[in-house]
Amino acid sequence: MKESCFHAWFGMSRDVLVSRLRTLADDLEKLHEYDAGNTQPLVTINEWALAKRAVPCLIGIPTGHPKIEDGHALFSSSLFYLDEDRGIARSFSRWYRLGTRVDPEFWNKKYAGQS
Repeated sequence: MKESCFHAWFGMSRDVLVSRLRTLADDLEKLHEYDAGNTQPLVTINEWALAKRAVPCLIGIPTGHPKIEDGHALFSSSLFYLDEDRGIARSFSRWYRLGTRVDPEFWNKKYAGQS
């Protein structure tokens, strides 16, 4: 993925994204060390609720997926790397080998009106 695509998709450079993901992984690994009396600046969020938002992902027909039967459509987990020239992509969960590409409108038409 070209650097300009990274910024357009993720709002930051690849280097910044990698750094932030490492920090996230480190924080999660050290979660057992957290205590309410720590000195880290924390943001308080009131009147909060769980929500969803759109993130880059792949949609397609997988072959050899460990949980989805061949021939059934999937939405990947959040996409973190896409290199069409090399034919590879990395989602949060796994690497993908990119096969044939279709326009996103293909999927919009295929599933139009289905719930």
